[in-house]
Amino acid sequence: MNVRVSRFLLSSMLLVTSAILLQVTPGATQAPVVTGLLPAVRLDPPRRSFSLVATVDVLTESPVTIAAAAFAAGTAAQYDFAPLFAPITPMLSSVDVAICHMEMPIGTPGQRIGVYGRSPFGGNLILAPYEIADGLHRVGFDRCSTASNHSNDLGVPGIDSTLAALDAGGISHAGTARSPAEATTPSLMTVNGVRVAHLSYTRYSNTVLPADPWRVNYVVTPAQVAADVNAVRAAGAEVVVVSLHISKELLSAPAPDDRQFVVDLTALTHIDLLVEHGPHVIQPVEQVNGTWVYWSVGNLISGMGVPSTGKYADLRTLDGIAAGARFTETVSGSFTVEPWPVLLCVEPFTRLVYAPLSAPAGALPPLVRSEMDQCIQRSMAVVPTLH
Repeated sequence: MNVRVSRFLLSSMLLVTSAILLQVTPGATQAPVVTGLLPAVRLDPPRRSFSLVATVDVLTESPVTIAAAAFAAGTAAQYDFAPLFAPITPMLSSVDVAICHMEMPIGTPGQRIGVYGRSPFGGNLILAPYEIADGLHRVGFDRCSTASNHSNDLGVPGIDSTLAALDAGGISHAGTARSPAEATTPSLMTVNGVRVAHLSYTRYSNTVLPADPWRVNYVVTPAQVAADVNAVRAAGAEVVVVSLHISKELLSAPAPDDRQFVVDLTALTHIDLLVEHGPHVIQPVEQVNGTWVYWSVGNLISGMGVPSTGKYADLRTLDGIAAGARFTETVSGSFTVEPWPVLLCVEPFTRLVYAPLSAPAGALPPLVRSEMDQCIQRSMAVVPTLH
């Protein structure tokens, strides 16, 4: 945890004795008189602050589950995902809140994972192992967004099992729901004394949406999101972070429609940080109407970036960003936002996730270092301020 130290003048602990008078007469003594006790003076009022990172798509495709199964060998578990994130665990543990994006539904214990057919609109219907939630929690994730094009891949049972797995893993969530109350009750986190709301939405779906619209936070207009932001503000949120899943894949810059959606949204309401995902490659970071926007944060972990994956053989799908930000209270009670994007790179053979710009010199084997350097070169061309 980050600890902010306010400066105080500790004058109340100082005894000034310049006015001490001692008179000694035969057979009598006068006690010392102490004057000059100064009151405590606070130079700076306390300012609340917290740090947050929001990472990107978690896709437990075959290369990922094969690697997780190998790490679980010799244990009672079928999969162990935590070692895949071991290189970035210190970064996740250093912030006050770490948010992931769980793009796929999660199954029940022992349920068959993988592909469950094709979507009527294109793409596979896929299910992640139950163990992924525990793995994400063990490396430092506190919360996940769950609204995506895959949210309804396995229907209502898949939505329910996803949230049950996250609950069991100790991870809170936003974006899908099991009941109207869960969908509409503001979920506020208190972080270093600051009331924070995290909302999650998707702008498209691989499948026909559930009959109950509250099951998935599917949005068509910016006004829908703005109404929710205003509602959580009214419920006491001092900082609002929004995760938004979009549809145009493999673009190195936001599509005109996506940009217009954000322009209109941020004109309607104040959002402190907006993080987009779905394109599977990184896009720039910029301010729109005063809101810091991570246009696309790529992938956190996936099976992409290998020759057999068709259009997803694109090496940029190995790259991602941890959307970091520090929120600091101002004199007026609002919060400033300082973004600090952290580069994440997946090693294509082991599927380990690295933060190469913070890796000590000589800490990585030569082949891995070469792969990381390529990731850095690709990514810095899009976001020069990466850490």
